[in-house]
Amino acid sequence: MQLDIRIATVADLSTLNNLYAEMDGESELPPETVETLFEQIRAIPDYRIYIAESEGEVVGTFSLLTVPTFMHRGFHKFAVLDAVTVMPYSRGRGFGREMIKEAIALAAAAGCYKVTLSSNLKRDRAHGFYRSLGFEQHGWSFSLKTVPERPDLTVT
Repeated sequence: MQLDIRIATVADLSTLNNLYAEMDGESELPPETVETLFEQIRAIPDYRIYIAESEGEVVGTFSLLTVPTFMHRGFHKFAVLDAVTVMPYSRGRGFGREMIKEAIALAAAAGCYKVTLSSNLKRDRAHGFYRSLGFEQHGWSFSLKTVPERPDLTVT
């Protein structure tokens, strides 16, 4: 299995929109929203969306953000792995495993001391998959929904 991983470009937006919608069984976002979000992501230093291809066909994607921190002596950067998605027809072929390994290698090359990710509580298969790659549950993840004060900063 040959897997090529590259940084996503504007030409990938339709495919990314499809992948993200497919992941949770949602409808696709309007193209102008996808374009706006992509430009906002590209403006953030050290935040990249990656595309995985096999034999010229897109099989998956993941996002990786590297973040500086004061909290760990000796190493002052960690990575957040997000939006790991494999096309339904490509699942079970090892692409997800290779994508995660590449994300870990990218994080290590950037000087990160850890890679974190978050997964929906309902995704038992995904949790087993992440454990098989060496990830361990560490503490609890908390979130709080807010009401944005400036609607002009939100994209729907």
